[in-house]
Amino acid sequence: MSYADAIGEIDQILQLQQQLLDPQATAAAAATGASTATATGTTATATTGSTSTFASELEQALAMSGSDTSTGTTATAGIDTGTSGLGTTTSATNPTSTPASVQAMLAKANSLVGDPYVWGGGHNGWGTQSGYDCSGFVSAVLHAGGYLSSPQDTETLPEASGMEQGAGQYVTIYDRDESGAEGHVIIDIGGQFYESGGEHGSWGGGAGVERIARPSAAYLSTFNDVLHPAGL
Repeated sequence: MSYADAIGEIDQILQLQQQLLDPQATAAAAATGASTATATGTTATATTGSTSTFASELEQALAMSGSDTSTGTTATAGIDTGTSGLGTTTSATNPTSTPASVQAMLAKANSLVGDPYVWGGGHNGWGTQSGYDCSGFVSAVLHAGGYLSSPQDTETLPEASGMEQGAGQYVTIYDRDESGAEGHVIIDIGGQFYESGGEHGSWGGGAGVERIARPSAAYLSTFNDVLHPAGL
């Protein structure tokens, strides 16, 4: 029901109210209106039937007024699938974008997937490598995002400039550097885990650079340091 129709119905109700408030005018109009009613076939019953449905129609029209019926769309939260693995939530009315540094890390990590595990790989600079060990790979990914001036190993990474304790909003690093434990480090970028080498499990792992599913809580508990790049 359009607003124009609603206004027309309201005018009819106002006319009926006027007739009730001014009976003399109603009687005068009845004499001239009788012939018109007969000629057109309009009856009081028809008029009453029209007004009886008006309340529900008006309610529906008002309920629809809060929606954008011109476009048929509403602003709803969605998922930004343009950047693989990030799962960044967006809104039509308040969009958020993934920081460029995180996108750069993700691109670097994906570009190295499939490279073989090489002990010490990735520790002789930022150029092309024949392969990567766990910390060489994570160092290369962090450097792509603007962190680390030189590659780090599992023992030096927690103290490196730009690294902070705790899980990050976009990037989290799990580092094992306890004395007597086998050193290892993995990285989570927006919910997608990556590593080079490491323990094989139901989540994957144990090979060269690869994407893995979220490891078990038991496996993650073996990492004594949980880090994130400052600001991320």
